[in-house]
Amino acid sequence: MSKTDLLNKYSDNLANSANRKYYLNYATDFLMHAPSLSRESIEKYMDRLRDKGMKPGTVNLVFRIIRRLYAVNAIPWEYRQGEAPAIGQRDEYRPQLSPEIIKMMIDAAKSHALRESEACFLALSTTYGLRREEMSNLQPADIHLDNQALYIATLKFGRERYHLVPPEIDSFLSNHDFEEPVSVGMLSHMFKRILAKSGAGELKKQKIGWHSIRRSLFDGLINSGINPLAARTFMRWKGATGEMAMPARYYGNVVIGLNNHKPMLEEAKGDEDVFEKHPFLPFWRDEA
Repeated sequence: MSKTDLLNKYSDNLANSANRKYYLNYATDFLMHAPSLSRESIEKYMDRLRDKGMKPGTVNLVFRIIRRLYAVNAIPWEYRQGEAPAIGQRDEYRPQLSPEIIKMMIDAAKSHALRESEACFLALSTTYGLRREEMSNLQPADIHLDNQALYIATLKFGRERYHLVPPEIDSFLSNHDFEEPVSVGMLSHMFKRILAKSGAGELKKQKIGWHSIRRSLFDGLINSGINPLAARTFMRWKGATGEMAMPARYYGNVVIGLNNHKPMLEEAKGDEDVFEKHPFLPFWRDEA
């Protein structure tokens, strides 16, 4: 079977979602650089990704994409359970921004120092902790401001879900044209511009980005007293282990209604409780 056939079969097996292109790109790149389908070829490709500066978590994700490519095509998998690339705590540089810096960024948006697109994505990031890929994948069909709702298609095998849109950020979302494509690279440059316009330009030298806001949000939610399961759900992490597994399984995920509105996931109703203790939403209010 040719590499093209392998890729086509993998492509046919993928769900038709916004993440499809993302997974296909990695599978294609692997097949282009792998001289064979041996374990040695996989190891060399993983080393190549590390040499390019790819983070351990993303290397682990690519490993799982390759594993799925092999499984779909019934190619023998030479790894045993537990042999996936490790994500050691010392390997991860996981900076988060202080609430003071995030407030400076939000103040810049409120004072119209940012472009409408910059203010929109900053609102999405500070409210929901969106990943770059999640923001890049947003389409007009995902935005339901008339229903105060937003649909997020996640990456890294996260949970796709609806969110409620709080009134504090409604106008910032409505001012942006979601018809205009925004790539992951464009978002990285945008983050640097926001820092500079917020008076925190010296931080551009640091290895920080949108995920630094995501970490700050999760930390703030937990410190505000949000239940860890509710925080994980709000941040669109998929699944739970240990004592959290059973509550996660029985957490409702769809509401059946009689009107013509698109059914909203049950998780969206829990957003109201999160918003009450949200660490950054108060910064978006006029009086803040």
